[in-house]
Amino acid sequence: MTRQPRDELAVVASYRFPYEASLAKATLGAYGIEAWVLDETQIRLRWYMGLALGGVKVAVRGADLEASREILGGDHSADLASVPESRLPPAPEDLCPHCGAEALERVTGRTTRDVLRRMGLLFLALLGGGPTPGDSYASARRCRACGK
Repeated sequence: MTRQPRDELAVVASYRFPYEASLAKATLGAYGIEAWVLDETQIRLRWYMGLALGGVKVAVRGADLEASREILGGDHSADLASVPESRLPPAPEDLCPHCGAEALERVTGRTTRDVLRRMGLLFLALLGGGPTPGDSYASARRCRACGK
């Protein structure tokens, strides 16, 4: 292993797919280590040459090399398991788009268009048309906070 000067970049890991390298860069960033993804565009354009080019590389400063190897080589699943589910943020589809409250409820029932269609078909049936089809129900969400 060659020693890297403190100012030069050192490759800390190499990945087959660009998204893996991006995840590694984000992980290092979460620990305060600045990282760069190298050869990502080459591999995206010429995926068949990925192994020949050495994969998509993640580089850090020479001074951060050892810490980066420890971070990327460690198993952090226990850290994630200790986060209670109640502390996780709500999914975007669970928030009201108008007020941002987390008070959405499902509302089901006949829509106005279904009622009008049913009335029209009933009128045709009275005039000698065919049978009327069954009702269709729509599912919507309403915010308990703002009413929209």
